[in-house]
Amino acid sequence: MTCPRCQHVNRAGARFCEECGAPLPRACNACGGALSPTAKFCPECAQPAGGPAPRQFGSPESYTPKHLAERILTSKAALEGERKQVTVLFADLKGSMELLADRDPEDARKLLDPVLERMMDAVHRYEGTVNQVMGDGIMALFGAPIAQEDHARRACYAALRMHDGVGRYADELRRTHGVDVQIRVGINSGDVVVRSIGSDLHMDYTAVGQTTHLAARMEQLARPGTTLMSGATLRGAEGYIEVKSLGPTPIKGLPEPVEVYEVVGAGTVRTRLQASVSRGLTRFVGRDAEIEQLRRAQEQVSRGRGEIVAVVGEPGVGKSRLFYEFIHSHRTHGWLVLESSSVSYGKAAPWLPLVDLLKGYFKIGDRDDTRTIRAKVTGILLTLDDNLKDSIAPVLWLLDVLPEDHEFQRLDRRARRTVALEAVRRVFLRESVSQPLLVVFEDLHWIDAETQAFLDALVESLPSAPVLLAVNYRPEYQHAWGGKTYYRQLRIDVLPPATAEALLEPLLGDHPSLAPLRRLLVDRTEGNPLFLEESVRALAETHVLVGERGSYRLARDPGAIQVPATVQAILAARIDRLPPDDKRLLQTASVIGKDLPWTLLLAIAELPEDELRRGLGRLQAAEFVYEAKLFPDLEYTFKHALTHEVAYGSLLHDRRRLVHGQLVDAIERIHADRVAEHAERLAHHAFRGELWSAALRYLEQTGTPASQPSIDAVLGGPESPGNLWWRGMHQRALALAMWERAMAPDFGNFAGMVLANFRLGQINHSLGDYERAAVVLAENVAVLDGDLRGQTFGLAGLPSVLSRAWLVLCRAEQGAFEEARALADEAVAIGIAQDHLFSLVVAHAASGGLHTRREQFATAIAALEQGLVLQRVADLAILFPLVAAPLGWAYARAGRHDEGLALLHEAVARAEEMQQAANHALRLVWYAEAQQLAGHADAARRLALQALETARRSGERGHEAYAHQLVGDLASRTGDNDEAGENYRTALALAQRLGMRPLTAALASRLLSPR
Repeated sequence: MTCPRCQHVNRAGARFCEECGAPLPRACNACGGALSPTAKFCPECAQPAGGPAPRQFGSPESYTPKHLAERILTSKAALEGERKQVTVLFADLKGSMELLADRDPEDARKLLDPVLERMMDAVHRYEGTVNQVMGDGIMALFGAPIAQEDHARRACYAALRMHDGVGRYADELRRTHGVDVQIRVGINSGDVVVRSIGSDLHMDYTAVGQTTHLAARMEQLARPGTTLMSGATLRGAEGYIEVKSLGPTPIKGLPEPVEVYEVVGAGTVRTRLQASVSRGLTRFVGRDAEIEQLRRAQEQVSRGRGEIVAVVGEPGVGKSRLFYEFIHSHRTHGWLVLESSSVSYGKAAPWLPLVDLLKGYFKIGDRDDTRTIRAKVTGILLTLDDNLKDSIAPVLWLLDVLPEDHEFQRLDRRARRTVALEAVRRVFLRESVSQPLLVVFEDLHWIDAETQAFLDALVESLPSAPVLLAVNYRPEYQHAWGGKTYYRQLRIDVLPPATAEALLEPLLGDHPSLAPLRRLLVDRTEGNPLFLEESVRALAETHVLVGERGSYRLARDPGAIQVPATVQAILAARIDRLPPDDKRLLQTASVIGKDLPWTLLLAIAELPEDELRRGLGRLQAAEFVYEAKLFPDLEYTFKHALTHEVAYGSLLHDRRRLVHGQLVDAIERIHADRVAEHAERLAHHAFRGELWSAALRYLEQTGTPASQPSIDAVLGGPESPGNLWWRGMHQRALALAMWERAMAPDFGNFAGMVLANFRLGQINHSLGDYERAAVVLAENVAVLDGDLRGQTFGLAGLPSVLSRAWLVLCRAEQGAFEEARALADEAVAIGIAQDHLFSLVVAHAASGGLHTRREQFATAIAALEQGLVLQRVADLAILFPLVAAPLGWAYARAGRHDEGLALLHEAVARAEEMQQAANHALRLVWYAEAQQLAGHADAARRLALQALETARRSGERGHEAYAHQLVGDLASRTGDNDEAGENYRTALALAQRLGMRPLTAALASRLLSPR
């Protein structure tokens, strides 16, 4: 059910929107038509408004193919509570009301249901999951609940198949009922969190970001008969489909236009290598020994003895590229080369690789009609050998062009299968007599049972036939050929570092800025060629690299390189193929880190020791982990760093936090006598476990370690120092910012150091530690010079301006007014020179803040009013309290009480609305003082006490001093000198401790002569 207000997609049956709370329109369960709030019967189909949904589409269990349902239910426990990368598809029938109008409800349903059936058949053909049937449309997921490495491509193919199937049905309806029906489809890719899977296969999930919203909007924007998709989906399907760009398109609910594409048709590309060829292949390096093995096998075949060469390797190591280079070399001159490959959804499509092989042999094109195909097959076979005439009918049957009334069709399916397999085998063996044959079958890990049977039969015939059968597959594929004397296996692995750098050189270029990036990429990908290429592509798409392929330069510090979506999909799908218990063990182990000490595994795995050993043994056999050390303590390690990251990334935040906390307890218990030696690891797990006091304690024990987890791994997502500071969680923010600052030099991360310094300055200013804040902010001011003044480093404002602004506020509190004035002038000048409105607003706010501390209210008002004008022009709501609150106080101090109160009231309310807790105590102090100046004593005291409590709760000691001063002033006005004196003394002690010289002087004066 899509919300009409915010377009959020809600669960079927929801009465109110889960996103915005708006009431949802009622819909008829029978036909999907809109119902009024009081309707008892549907005006479209006359069914009861609360009646049950049609049984045919009542729940996912009723329409999900058995083989998919079994896979989902078998892995149910392991799939629940996971983050998944998916593609979401929405499809609906345009014109369903016209189809149902003036028809008996049952008759109308008979017309509508076949459309839904064809939609769902298309989804299931590519192993997607129909999660909801909504009246005249469906919602489907590809990549969840079971991960698929090509989910974007599958969704696009499903959409094309839908249009084709519904189009043929529409032709029939047009002839028989005079009704025209068309569907429209919308597709988007992103993340979802799978919450639970019911026994009826209904899946509850939470979209991450705009995943489902944007897919629904794509559908709503699509014209009947078309499919629209986002750029996120195109990145996963590029090359495999043909698209037409519709340009940036405004999307309701999104701040920026989105690139939208119309799916025009299927592309000519079928495999990942073909997609690479279309973009331009990288340098072929490091496989000389494997090419030589293929050449030797070829020599044996040339002597009339058939060979099987099996190339085995993990995804991305270059199995297909090896075959490509061999096939397109001079070595295959005079050979007939036939190529085919399995596809990831191919197990549900019998014969597909074999049919492709036959199409290549008979030179059958996509546009050839039935008569042409029959003529080509018949002509080629009879020309090759008259004795093959009995093979014509079985081959035509495999190609689906044999007439229905042919006698071959009268055989039962098992007999047809046996005869057809034998016929194809005879054809290829006869062809090999005329010329040596190189038959290539790729990606056997996805092969269907029928094609496997053909290969098994062909293998038995090889010893006396000049046929080289070249196959490749991933390690999990199993076959029965290993004992053949004519079988040889080539195991290829990732490239060694020097070879990997040689691959990168022509891909990146030789710009001096790229040298550290090359090493970083090789380390991260461990020399996997595909992962290297995809990482470079992702860096170019995110503008970390600028220029063109082969002549890139580094535009900004890459920081922690993210796992590209394509690589993540491959690795997630591989993890999903593990048995549920082994998958959970792998995910839990990933929380420890890449290296896995046995003692820690035992502490968190929640398994008996013997079961844990067996589970680790299975993960070793599947090549996810291996034993790294036996002495002094047993330790395992992830075979690949990227696999570790993907396994960790699939866990939900709550689960990660829990296990990190368990690890802190385990390390403290196991190493109780030498905890200090493990302070670095304890600090990491305490951070991720959100044990903030422990995190700070262990962080203080660490110096600058030689090797640390990446900054991104420690500080990702909403739990960043800036977000925590904003919400008033200053200790947590401080701990994370300290960690970020400590890590940055190790990784040569200049941007990370700048951002960490700024956050430390912000947080320490709020806490009242003005000198510590000033030190790190001054460091930024010193280094952010020249061109660096105009760099944002990922912030909304320029750190060169923001660091000066907060340094101004710190120096003002310390009484260094001249230094602060010079810094304020610089901040404004940089903002003007860079024409950066956000930064200018902050600069004027800081300048005004300085002058309010000097009690130069006319000058302060001029600066703050300019800042407020810019804030409103740029519509920067987030900065309103920063400018409006001190301006309101300045107005009040200047005698403009009504203006001041109005502005402070709005500033306080909007800060609370935005949950801006940082510095809120100071805003309340200003509001209270404005109330007192306006003669509202009761309101002033209430706000002053609230400010004091807020400051204490958030640990903002400087603001607590101001609150005590104001409470003292209010008490003094009522003649309560005891309360006044007590508050002044408390404030004075705080001000002296914090180095707040102007406030110290003011308080000393009050104590000498109380008001």
